[in-house]
Amino acid sequence: MKKQAYTFLIERHNLNRAAAIHCTSVSEAEDVRKFGITSPTITLPLGVNQPISLLNAKQKLHHLYEIPTEIPVVLFLSRLHPKKRPDLLMRSLGQLATQNHNFHLILAGSGEPDYIDELKNLTASLGLTSQTSFAGFVTGENKQLLLQGSDIFVLPSFSENFGIAVAEAMVVGLPVIVTPGVQIAQDIAEAKAGLVVEGEVDALANAIAQLLISSELRQQLGENGKSLTNNQYSWNAIAQNLASVYRDILNK
Repeated sequence: MKKQAYTFLIERHNLNRAAAIHCTSVSEAEDVRKFGITSPTITLPLGVNQPISLLNAKQKLHHLYEIPTEIPVVLFLSRLHPKKRPDLLMRSLGQLATQNHNFHLILAGSGEPDYIDELKNLTASLGLTSQTSFAGFVTGENKQLLLQGSDIFVLPSFSENFGIAVAEAMVVGLPVIVTPGVQIAQDIAEAKAGLVVEGEVDALANAIAQLLISSELRQQLGENGKSLTNNQYSWNAIAQNLASVYRDILNK
């Protein structure tokens, strides 16, 4: 209620006086309009850096988490929060486990202790304890080891205003599976850089199964993801576009 009052009395007025509103995706720009903002919008994504390639990342990752070398790794790298729906991912993998699909799930991210306990209890109830690792919050080389050493990246969020972790996965050639609530889902679908599916157990399970079965599809989507990030999400391209927008604003 405080936010609603503040928005009505102050913030909407401030935003409507802005020279422009910088949005990171087309969907975010649509949300600005739905919010009642009439200022011009510019849509430029967030950027990702090209990371240093780690030698033997897959072997190192499998060794670190004691995963047999032939088992594909499914990575969830984000905050552990109901909005991100790691529980949906786990239920989908539970369904695949009953169909004798091989995989190992790594959940990387921090969260409220009570929610993490819920996820661990869910893991046990689905019979996935031996196939799941909780990596906690990761950064730097440890984060890159997960991104470069995994086989599939999944983020089934209800809503992401951009989805920077998805872009970080694509830039290293990791195939991604996302839900429509991730705002760059449209870019991913158009570039055939990953799979975009509804946030339901069966749909997500089917998408993961496709990638578990086909290393060729994983490679194809991964290469397309690299191209997408290099063309649209590189900081050099974004900086040039943003400089042009700022010149237009200064020139009215």
